[in-house]
Amino acid sequence: MSGTRKIKALVSFILCVFFLSVSVSGEDTQSYSPISSFKSYSYNYWGDPVECPDPYTLQGAYSGIDLKAGSFKNLHDIFIDSKGLIYIAASGESEEDNRVLVFDQSLVLLKEYKGVTATDGAFIPFKKPLGVFVTGTGEIYTADGQAKNIYHFAPDGNLIRTISPPEGEIIDDKFIGRYQPSKLCVDNNGRIHVVAININEGIIEFDKDGKFEGFLAAGKVNPNPLQVIWRRFSTDEQLARMSDFVPIEYNNITLDSENFVMATCAVTDEKVVASEIRTKRGTDQGAMVRRLNMLGKDILRRKGFFPPVGDVDVLDLKIDLMAGYRGISRIMDVYTANYGIYTVLENNRNKLFTYDGEGNLLYCFGGPDVSAGGLKTPVSLSGYKDRLFVLDAGTLTINIYTQTPFSKSILSAIEKSETGKNDSAAADWKTVLEQNANYDLAYTGMGKASYMKGEYREAMRLFKLGDNREWYSKAYKEHRKTVVAKWFAPVSAVLILIAAFLWILAILGKRKIKKQ
Repeated sequence: MSGTRKIKALVSFILCVFFLSVSVSGEDTQSYSPISSFKSYSYNYWGDPVECPDPYTLQGAYSGIDLKAGSFKNLHDIFIDSKGLIYIAASGESEEDNRVLVFDQSLVLLKEYKGVTATDGAFIPFKKPLGVFVTGTGEIYTADGQAKNIYHFAPDGNLIRTISPPEGEIIDDKFIGRYQPSKLCVDNNGRIHVVAININEGIIEFDKDGKFEGFLAAGKVNPNPLQVIWRRFSTDEQLARMSDFVPIEYNNITLDSENFVMATCAVTDEKVVASEIRTKRGTDQGAMVRRLNMLGKDILRRKGFFPPVGDVDVLDLKIDLMAGYRGISRIMDVYTANYGIYTVLENNRNKLFTYDGEGNLLYCFGGPDVSAGGLKTPVSLSGYKDRLFVLDAGTLTINIYTQTPFSKSILSAIEKSETGKNDSAAADWKTVLEQNANYDLAYTGMGKASYMKGEYREAMRLFKLGDNREWYSKAYKEHRKTVVAKWFAPVSAVLILIAAFLWILAILGKRKIKKQ
């Protein structure tokens, strides 16, 4: 009987362990509340989130009904021109829902384009407008995914031209079949850069006349080494069943203040990104945001503690488990401001991350808690002056966030530093530290101001507080040069005197020996 009890006890213990493991590792995490659902933070050198004051506060979330624009069915893209006019691309099942809306900064509806008027007077309705871009002269480009066309039209709605799908020797029927232009931008030279759904050959390039030129910056392939070896020994039939190693697909595109293309990646290898986070390499392998020159070379600087990939604490399984989400950030869009500053929108954790031109994370905010000002399914981002505008396809709203004094001080410090006003920049960084004593970049900013003034010892102290090893080394080298320059002459003089004294002693000693 005792043996039977022991077996029952052992079985009960195993079942308890099993059910506990299921409750911890199962996909259903609704019993856990998300960690920091709307906490603002940055990351320190060690990858720990460091809470900071909110850089933005929610001004409001506005539906189509709120804006007297009718109910939104699907929201795709937002663009704000140099005058502050807000353009939104939306779609739906009916023709009435497929439109480009124009609002002013007070969110007053100014215009609604449901299509374009051709030169012969015929009206061409939009089928599925997925992207919108406006030039400095007010001309509008709309990417219609279902029509497979890009419509270039004037503010009065009259069609200027239609840019049809690409044509050329490298374009086949399969390409045209899957081609759906979704996002676009037009640079100062009139070149049209297009991101298309299901296209992984790169960014599609048209010249100023709308002629297809080729592909720009195809994403690098990151195959599993074991898969590569396996393919070498596979038959044709086996290879046909395998998925191809395809380059990364882009999902959004914009221009920065210097007319460089900024593009975000739709899909990338999570293991590669995790490796970049772990090693802090900051290479273009696993890059989720790219800054491209005319040759398609990625020139984005990644000098921060970690590469600009959104959240970097994804390696901590406990945090992932408790927060109710898995994996790396999924970058959906990027908005660029002056002095190299840019903000990326991601919809895995529904947050916004702002970086400076060196790739340092300035702050992150947002989260999945809509009741606390967060987002549900953010898809597009733009900005104007001190506000950020986010389209949320989950709530079908336009969310507007306004800068707080904390972020204003940071951005002001960067602007002054970039324009050579180092003392004023240091004063702004000091204001930042008064609001958040653990803000590493403020110490670095003050350290750079001291460095520029030749105060290398003080710069070393500040760089050490900011965990900035690179600039600490620079300050140390300059400090060493200063010390050497300061003491070289007196030390040399003393050494010369000592040498002369010893020489005299030696001569006197020799004379004394001769006399003896």
